[in-house]
Amino acid sequence: MLEGHQQLSNVGQPLEVTIKYGTLEKKITGPPEQVAKEVFAFLTKAIPELELASHLALSVDLNELAKASEGVLAVTPEGVVATIPLDKLADRELILFHLAKARIAQMLGKSEKDFVQSSDLIAATKRTSGTVAGRLSELCTENLAERKGKGEYRATTLGLHIFREQILPKLKTKP
Repeated sequence: MLEGHQQLSNVGQPLEVTIKYGTLEKKITGPPEQVAKEVFAFLTKAIPELELASHLALSVDLNELAKASEGVLAVTPEGVVATIPLDKLADRELILFHLAKARIAQMLGKSEKDFVQSSDLIAATKRTSGTVAGRLSELCTENLAERKGKGEYRATTLGLHIFREQILPKLKTKP
């Protein structure tokens, strides 16, 4: 009975509700009917948007990337290495390959850094500094790579996705 009495004594008091859904949070205070309407409005708007956003989110799963890279990359005591010739790749693909390889090595714990120095890209690709700089600029403009520091570049999540979807299949096809 005491519980019922306490409920009756709260009549006329504003209702306060805090909703947390994923990264969204909203606090609603007011009469119960108004709060109920606002809660319903919040949920009908937020859930479809979050559902849609979850379908649009791009992430790279290390297990999927490792499986896709099988036969092209290998993990050795020295780090991650290419196991097949890379001569099928255009300059920009070759540079993205080396940037992706560095990210994968870091994700696998084989390297502390997930970026590559432009001087190392010049050595690895055997391309001129002008060619490497031009292709890095293109990759950055397309959000496939990003500059981390002076002369340091890394593959972005989108870059890893393109590596997995376009470059790996190209390397796996027979001439």
